[in-house]
Amino acid sequence: MKNVLIFCRAYPPSIGGGGEISTKMLAEKLSEFGYQINVVAVNSVKEYKKESKVTIYKIPYRNLYWSLEKKNSKIVKLLWHCIDSNNIFMKKQLNQLLDDINPDIIITSTIEDISSIVWKIASAKQIRIIHILRSYSLLCVNANMYKNENCNEQCGGCKILTYPKKFNSKYVTDVIGISQYILDKHIANGYFPNALQNVIYNMCLDDKIDTKKYEGRNNDDYRIGYIGRIHITKGIELLLEAINNIKESSLCRRITVMIAGDGDEEYIHTLKTIAYENKINAVFLGNMNANEFLDTIDLLVVPSLWQEPFGRVVIESLGRKVPVAAKSSGGIPELLENNKNFLFNSSEQLTNIIVMYFNFQIEFKFDTVAFETETILSKWSSLLR
Repeated sequence: MKNVLIFCRAYPPSIGGGGEISTKMLAEKLSEFGYQINVVAVNSVKEYKKESKVTIYKIPYRNLYWSLEKKNSKIVKLLWHCIDSNNIFMKKQLNQLLDDINPDIIITSTIEDISSIVWKIASAKQIRIIHILRSYSLLCVNANMYKNENCNEQCGGCKILTYPKKFNSKYVTDVIGISQYILDKHIANGYFPNALQNVIYNMCLDDKIDTKKYEGRNNDDYRIGYIGRIHITKGIELLLEAINNIKESSLCRRITVMIAGDGDEEYIHTLKTIAYENKINAVFLGNMNANEFLDTIDLLVVPSLWQEPFGRVVIESLGRKVPVAAKSSGGIPELLENNKNFLFNSSEQLTNIIVMYFNFQIEFKFDTVAFETETILSKWSSLLR
């Protein structure tokens, strides 16, 4: 039985984003598959525990702060990035952990706080190293490559601050993109020159149903939904603009826009004002369980302005038999390969999709085989063998 050690910046219940959820699912599923799984996660204090056959070591951060602690000045953040790129202060405890656990393989699921120095240390011990690309954190200090608009290339500052990560990426033996898009982005920038390349999607389709729970098209109560962080990069204004573009007034009156999630209160107020001024029936629900929300809508819209590396909610929506209209950017088009007529680049194109869908002129094809846990676990098993 192979001994696998997964490194990550945090582990649930500490959650900074989807990366922590995906790491936990990967660890537990690989454990069920028969691998000996250890997890090393950064935390504010040292901790050791066993959970669902997974051994979890939580180690204290060795930087100015832990990346899950968000409120810091720009200067402190800049210094944090300088240290994190090749954090020599992590070296002693990472060395000790690798000697104590003695893994056959290490997987770096998220690299922030752990630091890319772990690749160099593991390589010196001749351990196989697999890195999962979940974000742009190796390319961009904000991890999103977005500054008022999408960055087509690295800016000078990011190139300098991330150079140690790029240099250390030569030690990685296998690199996995959670989409072809995110993988290609890093390879094009010269990262992972010696690594074998793979694309393996995130596991997020455990809860799958056969019949859609809500079908407003049959009773003239049309519900269009958005769920996620309410932030300007998410393109929610584009969704409201698309509703406002609908010329058929009778259709407009039947549509309710349901928005789930939280974010900046000032921006939420702006969205509410746009909806009110344009007589759009919009309901802001706050945080909700994704499946419970999806079971109350006809159509999910993912209007992200930034280049999403994956799009977890797209797959969750497929599992609930809810069609998805999504911005054709980042890794999302890969997830809707069989539904290209539900992709858009402008509010006008989204308007057209909405009108055609509610008039039964286009239908969504549900094919989830590529995203099912069994498929993804099979790919992981082949890779680890």
